Amino acid sequence: MKKILIIILVLLYSFQSGFAAKKKTVKNTPTSVVERLRNIETFEADFTQETTIKGFSTDHYSGKLYMVSGKHALWNYNSPYKQYYLFNENGMEFYDSSTNQVVRQTKNSSKEANVILSVLFNLKSIENNFNIISNGKSEIQLKPKVNIGLKYLILTINKSNIITGIYSEDEAGNITKINFTNIKINHSVDQKVFTIAPPKDAVIFNY
Repeated sequence: MKKILIIILVLLYSFQSGFAAKKKTVKNTPTSVVERLRNIETFEADFTQETTIKGFSTDHYSGKLYMVSGKHALWNYNSPYKQYYLFNENGMEFYDSSTNQVVRQTKNSSKEANVILSVLFNLKSIENNFNIISNGKSEIQLKPKVNIGLKYLILTINKSNIITGIYSEDEAGNITKINFTNIKINHSVDQKVFTIAPPKDAVIFNY
């Protein structure tokens, strides 16, 4: 489940690009990062992901990301095979087509699920959980204040002050790189996007 944690944290911080797109003069300081989070309502983007497991090979993925602040989030993979992470205020669902299995967790069913959902749906409290450091004009680093299995996140920002990439490393030394394109901020997201469902013959595990 640590892979899920990293993915959701990555998903969460991609949210920051939105307010930056509207206010291009905002400087990359810890305060401005928090302010951006407080003003993001929706986020949508295409993504490519490269994950390197320490001592093993590198895997490549691509798909689409949707989020409505405090309500829904969908990290939808279409390559190299179908899988998705679907979140709402009550819990999360993960589907993997390679095994045709679904894992469903409520926010009270495990400590990890509760941590993820607490971060995901309490964006205004990010500064209480992470140290936010500005690394010059093109990067922002976030370090967890408590051990959640993640060492840090580095956000790459372009000249328009929009986050276009994320680099993360977990406690085991595994690396994840994300690149975003076709970013849309604070626009209407069709709620039907979040009604995604696994195949009827999928094996379901409820926790």
